Amino acid sequence: MKIKTLVIALAALAISTAAYAHAPKVGHNGGPQADAGSFHVEVVPKGKALQVFLRDHGDRAVSTTGFKGTAVFVVDGKPQRINLAPAGDNTLKGEAEVELPAQPKGAVQITTQAGSTVQAKF
Repeated sequence: MKIKTLVIALAALAISTAAYAHAPKVGHNGGPQADAGSFHVEVVPKGKALQVFLRDHGDRAVSTTGFKGTAVFVVDGKPQRINLAPAGDNTLKGEAEVELPAQPKGAVQITTQAGSTVQAKF
């Protein structure tokens, strides 16, 4: 009977840990954060402006010099494509045609200076 209880407890722990690992994360600047390759990607929309912050898995800022990107978010049922360019130490920035929601739904694709591409889904 004790083994059965132990197995059930371990299964419950594994399920709760897996659920926690996929919970939405909040980045250093207060925006939603997702993993993309070797980066943490945080999006911070402010009106029509979009800032995207990059950090490595050690939580250190990553220089965006030579990077470029594209964000595609669905706003009011329509896709909004936003071109992103470097704008500071670890930031890419772009402008949408419409106001962006605080919790955008879609994806951000980033191309590094070396030409590799990663994608974060929100």
